[in-house]
Amino acid sequence: MGEPIKKWTPRDILNAELPPHYPACPSDWSDVHPDSITPLSEVYENICDDDVALFNQIRRPKGAWLISVSSDLTHKIITASNKFVTDMGYNDGELIGHNCKKLQNGVMQKDGEWNSIENKKLTDAFKTSSDVNVRLLNFKGDGRPFGNSLTILVLRDKDGSPLYHLGVIKVVAPPVSPSLSSDGNKRSTSSSEESTAKKPKKK
Repeated sequence: MGEPIKKWTPRDILNAELPPHYPACPSDWSDVHPDSITPLSEVYENICDDDVALFNQIRRPKGAWLISVSSDLTHKIITASNKFVTDMGYNDGELIGHNCKKLQNGVMQKDGEWNSIENKKLTDAFKTSSDVNVRLLNFKGDGRPFGNSLTILVLRDKDGSPLYHLGVIKVVAPPVSPSLSSDGNKRSTSSSEESTAKKPKKK
């Protein structure tokens, strides 16, 4: 029999080598949103060389990413890319400095809601300082739903202690959720439906 198929971790996937002709990592911090609380240069100074190399690889496509402090139980975003803030479409000051759970837009975790399962994966990964990938139902600032393939990587210092959580976002098709209608919008109950639901049955 041949060799067993390798199980790719979130870190393996995001550390894939890009073609030589692909744009290099930004030579400055122009991909970082100016509202960031902690300079990305400070993050780089604190993390180990392997994680610096990994982060450089992730920054090459100038995509959507965000950072929080691993010990911060509120998971407040301290640094984020321009792409993340622009793509999400929220007003200035509504994302950086806040928990990115804001993107779930008040989706209730009940009735088998997709996010409840994925949020538990995130919680378990935070407790064990592990890398993880989840697929969340998120909403942009204008209320449009989207699927968020969110990969969380733990960035560590030179002694191996966790310092930051790096979240990398890839927009995918929204997962099926009981709170969404077939066209991908939030379900709403019409006034006629409400009146029918409230009208008592005749005995």
